[in-house]
Parts: sequence; structure tokens; C-alpha cells
Amino acid sequence: MADEKLSQLRQLCGGAGGEVDKQLRKGGEDGLDDATLKRWLVARKGDVKEAAKDLQAHAAWRAAYVPGGIIRAEEVADDIAHNKAFVPGFDRAGRPFTIVVVSRHQVKDAEASKRYIAYALDCLIRLGSTRPGWDGKTSGIFDLRGLKASNCDFATLRNVFDLLQHHYPERLHTLWLYNAPYIFYGLYKMVYPFIDPVTREKVKFIYEKDAEAEFLAAFDPSVLPPEICSKGTGRWVTVQEQYDRLLKDGAAAAGGAQQQQQQPEASAMAAANGAASAAATQLQELQAEAPGEVGLRPIEVVA
Repeated sequence: MADEKLSQLRQLCGGAGGEVDKQLRKGGEDGLDDATLKRWLVARKGDVKEAAKDLQAHAAWRAAYVPGGIIRAEEVADDIAHNKAFVPGFDRAGRPFTIVVVSRHQVKDAEASKRYIAYALDCLIRLGSTRPGWDGKTSGIFDLRGLKASNCDFATLRNVFDLLQHHYPERLHTLWLYNAPYIFYGLYKMVYPFIDPVTREKVKFIYEKDAEAEFLAAFDPSVLPPEICSKGTGRWVTVQEQYDRLLKDGAAAAGGAQQQQQQPEASAMAAANGAASAAATQLQELQAEAPGEVGLRPIEVVA
């Protein structure tokens, strides 16, 4: 039944090479592969028609929102300058995770911050794709210590969940809200009605007395900065640093693959040139032996 639903969903979306598939790939995603179809089916509770409708809408959005296939750092430079989001590595289950120091957020342009959130999510997904056996999900810690009223941004917090639900379905495994002050509860209460019930179950409030044990159960100390966990030895790796490294590694891998592809072609060309040279030599020898019969003798050239 699962395979049948995948086939139905793929067909409703126009199949491989169709418009939806092209739009997804234009936006830098993997097209209508099985993993993508499964995520949308699970997120829409197995409803094929609903999944098709929302996936089609997402594909059109992605192609328009990220027409070059990637959000560049210069497009989100203002939010990068806040130095508020970090991607240190993976949790114990092999899922990439982010830490956001919310007290560094500045309430300015909600749409600009939305693009930055997408930039960070894309970084997490790209990092996850480097890990064999990755389940497609990510985790996050929102460090709410020191939060002030000036940091509370209803539009941006709503955008976090809007993106997760409408454009990154089934990407969230756990989101820890660490040491939320009283002021945050009012903000979260306003956003709560817009959060899907399944997503709500993935959000966990956690405080000092329980945080260390829970974080150490979920993460190796080597990826946790000591400011988050006293036993942590990890480094604060910014989203931009991590993303730039991934793009550089990807470009290097693509260049290596191209070089490997070119090597056989070069070898074949060298062999062909060698064979042609040998043929020319043979031709000269034949011409010397019997000029009148050269055209009748087959010359074998190996391409």
C-alpha cells in the first residue's frame, strides 16, 4: 500500500521530469524521489491528494523563492551579522542540529529573517545528506537565556513553524526550548494555535536542572559548546561557516567526479591518437611497399 501511494503521489505530481519535479530541482531539492514523497505523505497523514496539492504548492514556492538552487550568504547578511545561529554537527542519532541564541535576535524585517531560517534549514539538510543512513530529520536548541521583550518576534517565530510545516515537512525531530523566561510563554501562546499538533509534540521545554542530563543523552559532549553543557567541549560553528564548508566540499567532490569522468575520455583519446599514429605509420610502410595497392588493404584504427 505504501508503494502504491508513492506511485499515486508521483503520478499526481507529473512524474519524473514533470513540472513539479523540475521546479523542485530548480530550487535545489532532489525532485520527486522516494524520500521526498514519503515525507509529504507522512506529513499529510497518508492523504495522497492532500500531499499532492501541498507538494505542488511547495514546488512552485521553492522555484520562485530559491531560483538559483541555493540561498547565498549575501542574501541574509543582516541576520548572519547577529551571530545567533550555529550548526556544530550531529546528535547521537546522526541528525544535524542547530543552536540558536535567541537573545541575539533583532526584530527588524520578518521576511528577511524568514529567508535566513530557510538558509539555516538548507544548511542542516545539506549537512545531513553527507551522513550515510540519515533519517532526513534535524534537531535544534533554542537558547532562551537572557531573552528580553526586544527579542520577542511573533512573526519570525511563526515563520519558523510555517516553514517547517509547509516547506520542510518531517524535517524536525526535536526542538528544545532551553530556559524559557516567563515572557516567552506569552509569545509561544500566541504562536501555538498555528502549530500542527504533531509538531507540538516535538517541542520540549527544558530547564537547568534537567538540561545537562538530557543534552548528554542526545548529544556527544564533543559537539556541545561548554556554555550549553558544562561537560561540552564543542565549538560554536556558525551556520555560514558550516554552509561555506559544505559548499566547498561539494564543489571539490563535483570537480573530482568531473576529473574522473574526463580521465577515461582522455585515455580513450590518447589511445585513439596512438592508434591513429600507428595507422599512419602502417600506411607509410604500405605505401613504401606497394604504392598501387594501398587503397585495397584494410587499416585497423582502434577508437
